[in-house]
Amino acid sequence: MILRAKIKKWSSGFPVAMLSKETAMKFGLQAKETVFIKTIIKPIREMTAILDIIEDEMKKDEILVSDEIVSRLNLKKHQKVDVNIAPVPRSVDLIKKKLGNKELSKNEISQIISDIVNDRLSEAEIALFVAAMYRVGISMKETIYMINAMVKTGNRLSLKNKFIVDKHSIGGVAGNRTTPIVVPICAAAGLTFPKTSSRAITTAAGTADVMEAIAKVDFSVKELKKIIKKTNAFIIFGGGIGLVPADSKIISVEKELSIDPKSQLLASILSKKLAVGSKYILIDIPYGKSVKITTRKKAEDLKRDFDTLGNYFHKKIRCVITDGSQPIGHGVGPDLELMEILKVLDPSKHDQSPKDLEKKSLFIAGNILEMTGKAKHGKGIELAEKILRSGKAFEKFKEIVKAQQGSLKRIRYARLKKDVFSKKSGKIIEIDNEKINSLARIAGSPVDKPAGLYIYHHVGEIVKKGDKIITIYSETQTRINESLKFFKSSSPIKIK
Repeated sequence: MILRAKIKKWSSGFPVAMLSKETAMKFGLQAKETVFIKTIIKPIREMTAILDIIEDEMKKDEILVSDEIVSRLNLKKHQKVDVNIAPVPRSVDLIKKKLGNKELSKNEISQIISDIVNDRLSEAEIALFVAAMYRVGISMKETIYMINAMVKTGNRLSLKNKFIVDKHSIGGVAGNRTTPIVVPICAAAGLTFPKTSSRAITTAAGTADVMEAIAKVDFSVKELKKIIKKTNAFIIFGGGIGLVPADSKIISVEKELSIDPKSQLLASILSKKLAVGSKYILIDIPYGKSVKITTRKKAEDLKRDFDTLGNYFHKKIRCVITDGSQPIGHGVGPDLELMEILKVLDPSKHDQSPKDLEKKSLFIAGNILEMTGKAKHGKGIELAEKILRSGKAFEKFKEIVKAQQGSLKRIRYARLKKDVFSKKSGKIIEIDNEKINSLARIAGSPVDKPAGLYIYHHVGEIVKKGDKIITIYSETQTRINESLKFFKSSSPIKIK
């Protein structure tokens, strides 16, 4: 059927088209169906979209389209389009095949990834693919196919520098914000560090959430090349530049399901590193009872997988297995973590620096400096610390923030806070990362940048009855109240 595109400025995060109830009934269409939309004038463009039915007054020959459709099809107001029920993508049968524990070929994996990128699969169908990876897993061969397909269907950032480096933490550890410290140290040493980061999936804040509190994190590839030329580094949201669009769509579904299949984790990390041209990659694998990787054995298994992929793609990958048994630093939440980061970076605040965050950041930066030959074996941490103490890393960080149109003056405390005190004397025997992350999210992190927690002690420290053990920061009293309820019912900090 031929309809005219009705354009209003609205976005849903994915392609959505709307018809009046009368028009939908006429053509036998129902809400939530997938429709195929195609332009009828050259150049011919086409895509799928989710259909919705509305009661608002619309002409019988109109279809209201979201910004995602307008952008993809380059539509003009009242432009005619051909709209039909979309055929069931072949990928659905391939996903069912995977659910049956059968190996997929290179072409079959490519078909699924292509359909995800081109919005031919609904969120429910992508969720089925995620569930298949989680339930039956995929082989190393399939993982390689998936990485290649994800890189192929996205943009590439072509940089010519010999020393292009990157890092990634598997995550789950509250307050583990080493990236904004490691990146400026390495960039100040002459390395090129194009850091694409994610937003929080299960934690209280991702690196992109933290940087967004003080700077812009969405740029075009052209803009990023200018920033790199000026500063040698950037720290941005990887989902905003179309480098690996399939990954962003899959992660969005994983976030809703609160699952992160190992195979997708491997494909997600490697595809993004390949897309920015990284040659030296450090992977931080924290393990502990309340993080993604729960045991040392699982961490070592994951390390072997990364080593295999590094050899296949001819990249120098170094995995470090680290302690993820408790939060790092004191602040949890974008602004509160930034306050900790600045204490590490600013030489004048060295006495206030959270030593565990500083130590881990120097360890990671030192490893990268050794990998690239900037430091001799065993001397990387020493060089990293020298750069940090000199103030060069702090100056580089401020340079990066400025280049990303930001300002450190944006950092602030939340409007409200509530101190929580210990009800008994004793030793702290456990601080549960998962519960701490949940508590910070209830307080409003990462959407409310100043929201989160300040944790005063670490595992092994002695506290007395009445000592302050945590402060909850939030923008609303309702969230403060809900956070207190969660703290009391879940006991994220155990004292014995």
